[in-house]
Amino acid sequence: MAVPDSFFNLFPTWLGVYGLTSIMFSLSVYLFYDKVIKHVKQSIYSLEFSNIKNKIYNVIINGLGQKKVLKRTSLKNDLSGIGHVIIFISFISYSLSYLLFIFGDSINDKFSEKILGSTIKHIYLNYLEILAVLVFISLAAALIRRWILTPNRLKFSLTKKPESVIILILIGSLMLSHVLSETIYQLVFIDSNLKYHIISTNLSKLFTNLNYSTNSYILIHDIFWWAHLLIILSFAVYIPISKHLHLIASPLSFFFGSTGSSGIIDSPTNLEEMETFGANNIKTFKPKQIFDFFACAVCGRCSEVCPTNITGKQLSPMFLINNLMQGASANNDDPNVGVIDNQVSRTEIWDCLNCGACVNECPVGIEHISPIIDMRRHLVMEKSEMPETAETTLLSLEQRGHPWRGTTFTRSDWHSELNVKTISENPTAEYLLWIGCTGALVERNQNVSKSIIKILNSANIDFAILSTEETCTGDPAKRIGNEYLFQILANQNIQNFIKYDVKKIITHCPHCLNTIKNEYPSLGFSAEVISYTELISKLINEKSIIPINNSEKSVAYHDPCFLGRHNNIYDEPRDIVDAIPGMKRVEMCRNKDKALCCGAGGGHMWIEESNEKRVSHLRTDDFLETNSDTLAVACPFCLQMFEEGLSAKSQGNKEVKDIAELIEESIKDNS
Repeated sequence: MAVPDSFFNLFPTWLGVYGLTSIMFSLSVYLFYDKVIKHVKQSIYSLEFSNIKNKIYNVIINGLGQKKVLKRTSLKNDLSGIGHVIIFISFISYSLSYLLFIFGDSINDKFSEKILGSTIKHIYLNYLEILAVLVFISLAAALIRRWILTPNRLKFSLTKKPESVIILILIGSLMLSHVLSETIYQLVFIDSNLKYHIISTNLSKLFTNLNYSTNSYILIHDIFWWAHLLIILSFAVYIPISKHLHLIASPLSFFFGSTGSSGIIDSPTNLEEMETFGANNIKTFKPKQIFDFFACAVCGRCSEVCPTNITGKQLSPMFLINNLMQGASANNDDPNVGVIDNQVSRTEIWDCLNCGACVNECPVGIEHISPIIDMRRHLVMEKSEMPETAETTLLSLEQRGHPWRGTTFTRSDWHSELNVKTISENPTAEYLLWIGCTGALVERNQNVSKSIIKILNSANIDFAILSTEETCTGDPAKRIGNEYLFQILANQNIQNFIKYDVKKIITHCPHCLNTIKNEYPSLGFSAEVISYTELISKLINEKSIIPINNSEKSVAYHDPCFLGRHNNIYDEPRDIVDAIPGMKRVEMCRNKDKALCCGAGGGHMWIEESNEKRVSHLRTDDFLETNSDTLAVACPFCLQMFEEGLSAKSQGNKEVKDIAELIEESIKDNS
């Protein structure tokens, strides 16, 4: 990059470079402050700076390393991630080159050579030219993919806005002006010992017959050089006023993002002192949530995998986040104006299943569930406004300690004839087996609880249960939005855990697993909490239990959201099924972290869906496509949802079984 002697003989180059940069970057900083930082400062919450090392790691891996961008990239199905990474690498590489070849060399034309050395500088300049060609290819592919081939995730109205083309044109112009300025520079010194450049040297040969004067070539070179700088600086101003604000906001989103399980919903510990609950305006959203509103890249990945969006409901995660951003911008002068019923409908808020598919897919670190729960908290705790089914669920939790209104069972009925001790009878037990409300109070799931007991007894595991001392973990209350009730229920359990000095807990329900393992620590209790699938898989590996009864069934395993995506337990349930002699396991079309929710998350085990197209029925179709005999699950909610799904589709020849039931059948009558 040869620096011009001046700005067209008007003033020194360094003055133009630093003067223009100061003006444009000052404007950019002001726009970013007015667009984002101003709202963050208005929030009643403070920025969280704990776990700095993990936050920096998150930025490096997911921000700079583009891990989540590349997550779904494959040579067969989707190359867009590679193109995005090429453009991102070019952004980093050219930014470094500007420090050396523009800001440094405009002060001292030997600056870059002193820093890099002649050979490295030459290699770097060639690298930039090769990168420019790769960027051109990536841009062409992006245009074809977005506007001609158009995959499903780019067919939303938000992804079709002209901004997508504008940024591609700007990037293309940036690369073109760089290559052309280098090419013309080669023409000026065509007879000198100028070092060979892989692109510009060869391109310059195409222009040798123009026979322009040296001064004309220098003028053309300077035009392209200054145009390149102006395009760079234009980016600085354009980014804060466009959807490409995510280039600045997403690193902040990653930095302030959760470093734990995606299933964690923050629990405020000062409920008695809080003046307002939940969120409805920019003041009551948390800083991380505000960064998220402006971090969206409008890529459509979240909405493409969202079960509510797929089933035609109002909620679409991408639109929700963008509407919240619009709400922040629209209410710029009055931070007290609410977004609920203005930018966001109540139906959208209650549609969410908390399944985490959107969070799992988002390449820029947005945590969509968090603001939804806070808006639910506002509706429930501030206004006492919620769907009737949500209200009856909360009432049951408050009055009876469980969400199952109408059940005639007590928490001790299911184990009255089993060989199992309560923790008061066996206070030194190695494990506490946490049964959960559904495993104790819903007849179909009581069979699963019995199977788990028999398996643990078969392996001579030292365990006990709480029985009548057990109460709901509080998960339904938390997900519906009643944080106060959640903490009451949670603290009742925590007091029992402390009372019996519980150190290890086995859970049946993934929702209980997530709550006790990930959300109780903020309330002061931590223990080793594992899923029964993890323990059974371990027992099989250790030969403590040996499945011997042959099964000729074909089985498709469904990944529960709170076991899989939120807690990364994928292999153990599959290992259990694979250990059963003769059983053939088949994967569904959407599996592991791409698995579709059963439809029961986020309190929807008890809250009715907002339209007639049920998520559970769509997922049941995924199972039926496998032609398997049995749908294996590892969650009591999934078991109920799919049994209803098969019944609704008149599939009496198919069955749903918990994997504990499958194992118990295979080890039954073992001596």
